[in-house]
Amino acid sequence: MPNKNKDQLRKEIFERLKKILTDLLRVFHEEAPENQPKIEMDTDVVNDLGVDSVETLDLMNAIEEEFNVNPNLSEANTKRKISQIVDYIIELSNK
Repeated sequence: MPNKNKDQLRKEIFERLKKILTDLLRVFHEEAPENQPKIEMDTDVVNDLGVDSVETLDLMNAIEEEFNVNPNLSEANTKRKISQIVDYIIELSNK
């Protein structure tokens, strides 16, 4: 049963994170909908979504605000896959 709760939590955070990304990133505003990348758990934010250093800071601020956590910038920069970011948010929420 604890795994189901963790899976549900990961799914909820993933959906909230996906909304942040689609609201924040240029690629979702400049590209036609059919050309926009899909956001999945294995999506790489740099390679697949083209997140640059400015967008990384914006993303960090948005995550901090949305999830009421305090991410460490240097540690957060090592998280490139959506699944790693989701797990990092969970880890920060448990501190």
